[in-house]
Amino acid sequence: VWDGLSPKLRKGVDLVIVGNRIADLVTSGAAVSDAKVVDAAGATVIPGLVEMHAHRQMQGYGYGDREGRLWLSLGVTTARSPGSPAYHMAEDREAIDAGLRLGPRYFSTGEAIDGGRIFYNFMRPVTEPGQMALELSRAKALGYDLLKSYVRQPLQAQRDITAWAHEEGIPVTSHYHYPALNFGLDGMEHVGATSRTGYSRTVSALGVSYQDVTGLFAASGARRTPTLFTSSALYGSDRSLVDDARIKALYPPWEYAKLQQRAAQAAAGDNSILLTNLANNIAHLKAILDGGGRVVTGTDSPIDFNGVSLHMNLRAMVKFGMTPFEALTTATRYAGEFLDQPLGTIAPGMLADLVVTAGNPLERIEDAAAVRYVIKNGEVFDLPTIIGPFVAMTSAEATPVRIAARAAPPGLWWHDAAYVESGRAACCLDGFCAVDPGSRRIFRATEV
Repeated sequence: VWDGLSPKLRKGVDLVIVGNRIADLVTSGAAVSDAKVVDAAGATVIPGLVEMHAHRQMQGYGYGDREGRLWLSLGVTTARSPGSPAYHMAEDREAIDAGLRLGPRYFSTGEAIDGGRIFYNFMRPVTEPGQMALELSRAKALGYDLLKSYVRQPLQAQRDITAWAHEEGIPVTSHYHYPALNFGLDGMEHVGATSRTGYSRTVSALGVSYQDVTGLFAASGARRTPTLFTSSALYGSDRSLVDDARIKALYPPWEYAKLQQRAAQAAAGDNSILLTNLANNIAHLKAILDGGGRVVTGTDSPIDFNGVSLHMNLRAMVKFGMTPFEALTTATRYAGEFLDQPLGTIAPGMLADLVVTAGNPLERIEDAAAVRYVIKNGEVFDLPTIIGPFVAMTSAEATPVRIAARAAPPGLWWHDAAYVESGRAACCLDGFCAVDPGSRRIFRATEV
């Protein structure tokens, strides 16, 4: 057993689970009456992994029931989304908590709160007096697990959001470190994220973060969620997950084709610049940890590849200087501490979220993905159960149904020839159309 606390394994141990909690750790073979036994002989039991930055709804509709199963099959028992359409998030979280949908525990916020412009269509631009109060009351009513204050918020608004959230016991994250850490910001998403104040970048173009940035994170205790996108360069030498039966079964065909293409590109190309950038990123993360700060693993999937990218992030950390213990702690103990939940370590009273893995992840980080069983909330799942209905599905069965094209709608009244010939036709903003004054022809958006 790796308990999430010590850099060494405990051997000869049985875990006793009652309901959804770890009740005890006893000497192997000790009598426990009326117990169902899960044989983990020759395996290693670790805390369930935590994905701290994934947007479930961004591709959730394309994945359908695959998405939650994918995470579980790779040992991820908890996921956090720092930005989702609020009502879809609430429905998903409630369905998972009720056991009606299979997937990791789900901690989430609704739409990120932003300023006068937004980048993603599900964000909330807050510009009018009184609007912020409405947004925050909605966050409270829907039970947000965190707030995300995005990149165009005025600094005073970000300060006010952070103060309100902390009064409600809700953490706040953003893409900024300065001056947000002085406001009490609880974490920053990404190593080098988009920002709108020229001084708030935390990384150079080559992936280097300097001592002033490292020192701020170490001193403040704010969590760093790195989202190491350049870890995909490792596919050039490590296809083990690309070729894994779980991925082949649970990735939609179009997404699996993208993963194969990315792996082929990594194998064929020169990855030296990406790998240098990745090494510099991880040197920064290790410096934060060495300085007493906290790093929690997140990937920004599905912008990076769902499920797979979490393990590639951990493998990258070990390849470029962290020990397997340090890397695993970012996806277990430190994540559980940030969520303020009894997760991420194995001890009496903790939630029974566990992974039974072949091998020893403390010696070989790749073994963290060698899942035999995953236990979520005290319920035991083997891989055949998780992969279930998708393992034998053919590509033809998985291909989306194509609906026959509808007949073209009748022309609108301002497109009628008589109206156009009258000379009164003008550019219509909603249809993006224009009139060629020479031919009197209407150009629709598809022709312009």
